[in-house]
Amino acid sequence: MSESNGSRETDPLSVRALTRGLLVLGLFDVDHREWTVDEIAEQTGLVRMTAYRMVRTLESMAFLVRDPASNRYRLGPAALALCYVADDQSAFIDSARPFLRALVEETGESVTLAVEVDGFPVCVDIINTSRPFKRRTAPGRILGDIATVHGKIFAAFKSPQDREAILARPIPKETPHTITDRDVLAAELEQVAREGVAYDIEGRYMGLCAVGAPVRDQFGAIAATISVVVPTGRFGPAESARCTEAVKAAAASFSAYLGWNPREPTY
Repeated sequence: MSESNGSRETDPLSVRALTRGLLVLGLFDVDHREWTVDEIAEQTGLVRMTAYRMVRTLESMAFLVRDPASNRYRLGPAALALCYVADDQSAFIDSARPFLRALVEETGESVTLAVEVDGFPVCVDIINTSRPFKRRTAPGRILGDIATVHGKIFAAFKSPQDREAILARPIPKETPHTITDRDVLAAELEQVAREGVAYDIEGRYMGLCAVGAPVRDQFGAIAATISVVVPTGRFGPAESARCTEAVKAAAASFSAYLGWNPREPTY
């Protein structure tokens, strides 16, 4: 990555210092809670002195705090305050929770809600089953690419050009069951678009399967995805069919709540 950081800094309305500061803050997520200055410079493409100035400025405003023992930085109280405000104002997530809880009760399995951010599915809510189950994700975590049901759904309902761009990305072989053949994936995405449901059979994690469906907004656009996550040992044909019908019904109900009318054309 170059010092220019791509189109974000070439936008005539952007403020370079602010853009760089936000790039630094954007590195912090549930999988990357701490960074050194050198790591920040490498990840953002900023020269080290620029990265250092950005970090010190953010530290002075309490958006970052430094661990003196390790010289690693993590989010500070000012950033956390914004997170709480954002969560408080997340009417979309709040409105989804009754549908997610009902789906957990119906299936007895864990349920995840995801939205698309910068072309990738991001978990925004998860409700775990009371059954023994190892939690594999958390709100704020990127849910991979088209190895997951969320990624497949978002890709399936895009334009042919955007879908091709997604298929052109590197596809890591995360398990022996990850589909990396682009022709096979393209055919699967066509099927997802036709049937309105996607499956992940140990494509991301061994021992875990999932089935998901799209949530549409009032205009018919894909607003989110809902998935039911099931240990492989419980995901036989009968359970797969039961969870499929349940997640499709939950997604349709939430879509109707958001104002989608399936009898009207989608855009």
